[in-house]
Amino acid sequence: MSIFSQHSRRFGKPFDSAQGRGFTLIELLVVGAIIIIITSLFLLRQSKFDSTTILRSLAYSITLSMRQAQVYGVSVQATSTFSGVVYASGYGLYFTAVPNNIYLLFADINNNGRYDAGEDVQAFTLNNGYRISEICAINALKNCSAKPDGMTDDSTNSPTISNLSVIFRRPNHDACISTDVAPGVCGQVATQTFSTAYIQISSKGDPSIFRSITVSNTGAIETQRPNKLP
Repeated sequence: MSIFSQHSRRFGKPFDSAQGRGFTLIELLVVGAIIIIITSLFLLRQSKFDSTTILRSLAYSITLSMRQAQVYGVSVQATSTFSGVVYASGYGLYFTAVPNNIYLLFADINNNGRYDAGEDVQAFTLNNGYRISEICAINALKNCSAKPDGMTDDSTNSPTISNLSVIFRRPNHDACISTDVAPGVCGQVATQTFSTAYIQISSKGDPSIFRSITVSNTGAIETQRPNKLP
């Protein structure tokens, strides 16, 4: 009996020359493809998670800005102008369909119930890659701006709006909602033409995911769940 045979029996099994061989090219390709697929899925989910997180943060920021306007509106807040310091009768937020990446905190200095040039107190700019994708003023019908794809959530026969103002005046926390279609309804004698203002924000890369903020004429300000339509 050879020494080789004795050595094989000593370890309880015969020697297999195939043991210890490396991966074949096909096996390496399969493993590589699996790794690429898993990595791609992870990056895709991570990108959507990041976008959702940023949208939630932006929605909360607009909500806080709206609350700031409400606090200013019901208090005695001084505003500096070219002619000196004035105490505006109301404060609000102003949104436009174009441009759609900024909104303004303004003081209604001339008391006409809408934003005019020179009344801005502070401008807020959305993160690069995000936009205000729709604005609406709602009563029995919905009056909305045109979306980037040309569509709109308007009710039938409702006019399309291009700007939206939400104004707060002392002594109440109530909101008065004004648009270019129904301007000047938030003057000294407020007429509640609209019951709710709706502001929608979305990513430019994926408009199918969005967040929204609503303000009722009673002064309630809410950040809505994802993809909540007006």
